[in-house]
Amino acid sequence: MKPAQNRSKRNALRTATCLLAAIAFFGAALLVGSNKVAANHPVLVEGNCDSPVPGTTLVPAGTCGDFDGDGRIGTAEDTDGADRIFGTLNAAIGPGTGAAAGTGANHNGSILIVASGRYSENPSTLAAGGMLYIGQNTGGPAAPGATSPGNVTIEAAPGVEADLDAVLQGDPAGANTARQNTAGIFIQYNPGNNSVVTLRNLTIRNFYEGIVATAGSRVNIDNCRIENNLSNNIHVVGPASVVINRTYSTAAGNRIGGPSSTPSVGHGLFVETTAQVRIVDSLFTQNRACGIANGGGVAAAVQLYKVSSFFNGPGSDICGPTTTAPNPNVASN
Repeated sequence: MKPAQNRSKRNALRTATCLLAAIAFFGAALLVGSNKVAANHPVLVEGNCDSPVPGTTLVPAGTCGDFDGDGRIGTAEDTDGADRIFGTLNAAIGPGTGAAAGTGANHNGSILIVASGRYSENPSTLAAGGMLYIGQNTGGPAAPGATSPGNVTIEAAPGVEADLDAVLQGDPAGANTARQNTAGIFIQYNPGNNSVVTLRNLTIRNFYEGIVATAGSRVNIDNCRIENNLSNNIHVVGPASVVINRTYSTAAGNRIGGPSSTPSVGHGLFVETTAQVRIVDSLFTQNRACGIANGGGVAAAVQLYKVSSFFNGPGSDICGPTTTAPNPNVASN
């Protein structure tokens, strides 16, 4: 290669390197500038802790789940600014209020839990049926949803423990009884919406029911632990469709402590009416009644692939007809 060609090649490499450095610099500046959050950045939820007393919202900066280092956790983090960092799941799923108005997911986006915590929150509305309600604004008092909800993902980051728990020792807000009489997560989309709700890396316990999917909801439950809910760990009502993957459902019907703990039905999964459920690589065990209960009676409505169900109620590992999915590709929405 001639010297002139060598110089030309070196100049081109230097130009490309400078361009890449400029892109990296200005991209980083966008992330740390006044807006802090780039387009399509997920809404973040901080962790929390129960000390020094339950309900504490002001802590030493960077402690007790304080992700952004401002010394605020829980409800104190929900309205402190337009940083798209929240302290409660209910605030993150909503539109955002106060100084955080317009920065929540508004039932259309991704919610990432970035530090470990226990989310024992006041139910969004008792009429909606869940501590956390996801989906359609149905009008009237049961209207915590959005007019046109879209795809929603709620997940804990790798290594983060995100516990949605109905029972909070000490219960400073007095909501234990309310939480234990409702579902942990209630999902309700109108038929034909076709949006998908994904729940990933969550633990849900001590509610009346763990997860309820109804109406036209389309739900993916991935790598979750659902346990000790009084009636059903997972309840799917038609025409909802649900995919359950890498999930552990145990001890339904046997709540841990707190009021209203009389053992109830206790299905690990209850599929009702015209619902469709596909289950992959999951375990249903030690539930008080059935591990998997198909109340609709149609075998094709409940398809299994590498699923174990044992040590549930006597003779009740699988109640009702099911069929085997030939491969994981069948288990998709």
